[in-house]
Amino acid sequence: MNMKHIRLFILCGVIAIFACNQPVTKKVLIMGRGQITTQDNNITMSDGSGYTEETVDIAGDKPVTWNVTTPSGKTTVNIPQEKGFYIFNLKTDTLVGSQQLLGTDLSSGRTITQEELKVKIDSLTKLTTGENVSLGGRNYFVLPNQLIKVSSNIEARVFGPFTKVSSTLEPNKDGSTPEIYKFYTNSEMRQLIDNFKKMTY
Repeated sequence: MNMKHIRLFILCGVIAIFACNQPVTKKVLIMGRGQITTQDNNITMSDGSGYTEETVDIAGDKPVTWNVTTPSGKTTVNIPQEKGFYIFNLKTDTLVGSQQLLGTDLSSGRTITQEELKVKIDSLTKLTTGENVSLGGRNYFVLPNQLIKVSSNIEARVFGPFTKVSSTLEPNKDGSTPEIYKFYTNSEMRQLIDNFKKMTY
């Protein structure tokens, strides 16, 4: 190996080390069922029952394309270059969700007034159809095979369907209050709305 080859080998090694040390700029929470496996830019979801999720960290500031294989077929999803926390819905049901304050999760058992309850029922019913979704409203309507950006904060804490948000979450490392989001399947949300309706009078 001559000096030219040695320099090239060293340069490639430095580039590889630099690439490996790039900070995480994006996180993607994949929500699906069965089993989810990730390898490089290939995402595979095998058939199965029960809710499952997988969080994938992405480094660098360039867009990324995933090749996705599920029991229903193959597709691609493009993750933009913008830093942030994303959700990728691999379920056959639409996902709905919103930002939450500690202790106010819909399934937390917190006591609310009849007036609050009726307003909540109306708001949630609209959410199941995407009627009241807005960028500024921090609420989300995610169709199957759709990727959406939830927050610019990659340290946001996102809770998927069938998972209760704890009212005693630890603060962030800097002492600040965690940025929390809760998602439901549309069918799960409709059941929750029906339960709320039984509480009205």
